[in-house]
Amino acid sequence: MKRLFPTILVLMSAPLLSKAVTYHVNFEERNQHYVAVTIERTVKKNETAKFSMPVWTPGSYKIREFSQYVVDSKAEIDGQTVALEQTDKNTWECTSPVKGMLRFTYRVFAFDLGVRTSYVDQYMAFLHGVSIFMYPEGLQDEEILIDFGNNLPYKQIEVALPTGASQNSFVAENYDLLADSPFALGTFDTISYQTGGVDHKIVMIGKGNYDLNTVRDDFKKITDAEAGMFKFDHPSDQYIHFIQNVESGGGGLEHLNCHTSQMDRWSYTDEARYKKFLGLVAHEYFHLWNVKRIRAKELGPFDYDKENYTTLLWVAEGITSYFDDLILKRVGIHNEQEYLDVIAYNINRFENTPGKSVMDLSTSSKLAWVKAYIPHDDSKNTSISYYNKGMLVAWMLDLTIIQKSDEKKKLDDVLNLLYEEYYLNKQRGFTYSEFVDACNEVAGTNLTSLFESWINTTNPLDYDGLTSKYGLVLENTSDKSTADFGAETKYDNGKCVVTYVHPDGAALKAGLSVNDEIISLNSRRLSGTVSLSSEFKPGDAVEIIYSRDGMIFNTTVVLTGNLEFNYTLKPNSDVTDLQGSLMRSWLD
Repeated sequence: MKRLFPTILVLMSAPLLSKAVTYHVNFEERNQHYVAVTIERTVKKNETAKFSMPVWTPGSYKIREFSQYVVDSKAEIDGQTVALEQTDKNTWECTSPVKGMLRFTYRVFAFDLGVRTSYVDQYMAFLHGVSIFMYPEGLQDEEILIDFGNNLPYKQIEVALPTGASQNSFVAENYDLLADSPFALGTFDTISYQTGGVDHKIVMIGKGNYDLNTVRDDFKKITDAEAGMFKFDHPSDQYIHFIQNVESGGGGLEHLNCHTSQMDRWSYTDEARYKKFLGLVAHEYFHLWNVKRIRAKELGPFDYDKENYTTLLWVAEGITSYFDDLILKRVGIHNEQEYLDVIAYNINRFENTPGKSVMDLSTSSKLAWVKAYIPHDDSKNTSISYYNKGMLVAWMLDLTIIQKSDEKKKLDDVLNLLYEEYYLNKQRGFTYSEFVDACNEVAGTNLTSLFESWINTTNPLDYDGLTSKYGLVLENTSDKSTADFGAETKYDNGKCVVTYVHPDGAALKAGLSVNDEIISLNSRRLSGTVSLSSEFKPGDAVEIIYSRDGMIFNTTVVLTGNLEFNYTLKPNSDVTDLQGSLMRSWLD
């Protein structure tokens, strides 16, 4: 088993001393999207040195096999070649015939501009640590010098690491910090501000129709509010927002002292899209506390060589997904109804996922490696998102704590308790039972049975039992009298193809399956997706001709009533003083 690495707690200043491990980075083949890395370390005579490439990245729970991009590895001591063997998919080793400085060199193909991957060309480079830098086994705790040399072809280097003693060099306290510190090299628009006395920088990677001052002002509202939640106890010495402006894409990834997020480069003037982007930034920045410091026990130290399982990803991502839009409401980016619409959207997403009756939240967290990140055609019917249900549980937990504590406490207080107790004092992660205990302590009552129902069963969530206490009306506005085909389709290359089949729908009962091509409906050839007009009613029989794997079949689909939920969440027109007070305690 490969060695586990310690959790990073603080950044150290860079002493002007030689490091136990030095990484030299070369961009001579940048036009071909290659970066060359040389790792230097001393070895004794007959010492076996091993170098390993991580197989996954913390924050994204999927085996990504970064070693597939490694080519042309070699090892030498004082100019003499040393025999090198790749012993498994992501490990290289050699035995030194003499004492000296071992230089292990490899090239990495970097042509994927994403938040979890690396990209290199003649204009810029984005190096995501775990996808570029191998680690020398046995030296993971040693201080590292990263040296880009004096002939760097890029104008700027942006990274949340202290500088080294030489030009274009940086120091990482150990491999964990190097793995968690992406580098951006090129020519970028940047702007800075402070939150909690800590310097923050926005680095715009790629063109876009952004206004830097507006972006800075909105980011600062968010970061001030989140730091304020934790009494402005900011855990970083510096912080960077890496924003990849792209033609298409999305998503983000948190790091110890920065985050990387993607934005459609021309959508900054689209109010809805921009607010969604600000929600993403709020989400990734919130991880600065929740996940990077407040964490499940299994989420650090990391084993970069295999899956790291936990049943608490719903705490990591669900609670963060709850607070991201709540923060936008608190700082005035969302108005009250816009925020209630966010809650309703998540209720609809969950209630329209048939997998809610199959998979509980704990299992969703634990099996993210093969369920959430590797979905299949029937995933919607058999699994749920720990982001989605986790967000709803966090919302219900917050409302419960506020109500049970007579408005004296809220979920914010649980996170502060966990931050102080486990990150600052015990310097470790927490278990499920310790998380529940913290919630019980803050709420002033025992919530264990609620957690068991929310987390470890597929019992329905009782939204109404809480929303009514807050003067909110949750209503399902879907029209059950309309007909439902029981399947989703897409029109692609002149064909109407089934993309999803509902487990309780008419299409499944009639034998239709994902990837079937629907040719005609009631003897009329389709020239688009299946869209039932008002002439169809529940109970109508529809004759279908379809193709599966080149063979022609026919069936009869007996339409059901509408299977979709469409919830709205709005304040009651007449609220009591207590309901109004609870609402203010929640939203303000």
